[in-house]
Amino acid sequence: MSTAEWDTPLWHMTGFRLIKLGELVQATTAAVFGSLEITSRQFHVLSAAASLPTPSQKELSRVLGVDPNVMVGLVDDLEAQGLAERVRNPQDRRRYIVTPTDKARRLLEESYAVVAGAEKELFASLSDQERADLHELAGRMLTANPRVTKHE
Repeated sequence: MSTAEWDTPLWHMTGFRLIKLGELVQATTAAVFGSLEITSRQFHVLSAAASLPTPSQKELSRVLGVDPNVMVGLVDDLEAQGLAERVRNPQDRRRYIVTPTDKARRLLEESYAVVAGAEKELFASLSDQERADLHELAGRMLTANPRVTKHE
C-alpha cells in the first residue's frame, strides 16, 4: 500500500481518503465539462432526467440528493441554455416533468464518452478488477446509507 508524502492520523482514515478522492474526481470532471459548456451538476440532472420515465424537479432532487431550491436553479439554467424543458404532467397538471431537449440528448451522448475517457485515465493505476471492486463498494456504501442519496 502506498503512503502519502506526509504520514498523519488523517492519512489512515478511509473517510479522509474518500474525501480527497472525491475532490480529485470533481476537479477532473470539472475540467472535462468546461469544454462541453455544462457543469457536472447539470450533467447529473440531464442524465437523471433522460433515464427516468417522468421526472419532476422534486424527484430529481431526491434521486440526486440535491436541495429542491438548488434544483430549481439548475433546471432554470438548463432551460435558459436550451437543454431542458418543463412540460406539464398529463396525470397531474400541477406538476411539471423535466424533459431533456434533443440538443441535451446529443450533449449527453458526447458527455458520456468524454467522462468515460476521463475516468479511464483517472483510474489507470487500478486493474480492471480493482476498478470494478471500487465501483461495487462505492455503490454498496451509498445504498446502505440512503440519507446520502435520499432528500426529503
